[in-house]
Amino acid sequence: MATLKETRRIAWSLYWKSSLLCLLTGAVAGAVFGFIVGFIGGFAGVRSEILAPIYTWGGSIVGLLAGFVAFNFVVAWTIGKSIGGQQLELAVATSFREGQ
Repeated sequence: MATLKETRRIAWSLYWKSSLLCLLTGAVAGAVFGFIVGFIGGFAGVRSEILAPIYTWGGSIVGLLAGFVAFNFVVAWTIGKSIGGQQLELAVATSFREGQ
């Protein structure tokens, strides 16, 4: 099993890249969703009191989904890449018990 000292660089690489990318994609996706719903609703004549929960909750959910996709991209990009002399590998385990 790896120690904290051995995994620190990989963990930091995953953390800062995924944090920035998730925040950026989540905010952009949520804003785009809110704009589209607000624009279409305004064009159709729907009152803003009715639209507010839709674009608030919908934008939040779309932002979370976009953030997860961005995180998945960062993890996939990091697997197999050498970072500080260490690298992550994706292995298929035949058993849930370590060493079997």
